[in-house]
Amino acid sequence: MKPFSVFLLSCLLFLGTGISLAQNQEKITFASWNIRWQSDDDVKNGNAWKKRFEPIANVIRFYDFDIVAMQEGAAGKRDDLAPLLKDYAFIEIDSTEHNPILIKKDKFKLLDKGKFYLSLTPEKKSKSWDSMHKRFCLWAKLQKDSTTFFVFNTHFDHRGKVAKNEGAKIIYQWIPSIAQSSPYIISGDFNSVEGSVPYEILMSIPGIKDAKDVAQFTHIVKKSFNHFDPTRDSKWDLDHIFVDSRIPVYRYGVLNEMYFDGETYRYPSDHSPIMMVFELPAIKQP
Repeated sequence: MKPFSVFLLSCLLFLGTGISLAQNQEKITFASWNIRWQSDDDVKNGNAWKKRFEPIANVIRFYDFDIVAMQEGAAGKRDDLAPLLKDYAFIEIDSTEHNPILIKKDKFKLLDKGKFYLSLTPEKKSKSWDSMHKRFCLWAKLQKDSTTFFVFNTHFDHRGKVAKNEGAKIIYQWIPSIAQSSPYIISGDFNSVEGSVPYEILMSIPGIKDAKDVAQFTHIVKKSFNHFDPTRDSKWDLDHIFVDSRIPVYRYGVLNEMYFDGETYRYPSDHSPIMMVFELPAIKQP
């Protein structure tokens, strides 16, 4: 074989290897979104669910999220959203409790799922301390290609100060033991701002980082809790994504998307979705 032919063949083999490597490092788009419970006051104020669910689905479809950790996604809401989100599987344990994890059906394999309660008895449905509701953490063990990872989705109580602090401690204790050596993501509506006691407890989990702190590019115009009012500037970031420090995060943002209802511009929920783009780390797993 002539020297130039050898050189050309080597280049083609190198390029082929490069393409293969790129395919193995596919970026994943992740979102966390509290889509708001159904309230009579919302109907009176023009924010009825029947108006909001299509704009919510449109945001999910437009950004083409691979995974959505959703809060307050009750069974009736799932029934409205599912026909518009046919590419997604809704992961739940109990349809009477409403924090589903949505995953692209063609990208991930569900290996296992479970939940634990943010209470003195995490293994059974319960509430403790000053919590108004039974709060829990739903988790999914997923596989992408040869990599296994976990997604934890939770919603802290909105009133109980002690319950939020203690719930963060339950997260601290339970999640590492479930995930073991696999990389993982913790996300949700924590009803807690950066610097609060629950936030600092979560940040003290070994190897955990706030995704916005480690993202290569961050875009935040307004905070995640939006009061259902596009004209109002929010002061509260109640929603967070925490990542295993082995997970590279490329982008993080708060998506203050609106829709027009024929009379005025509105937010689809009183929380704006937060999102990140990440890659699964190259970890040798059994």
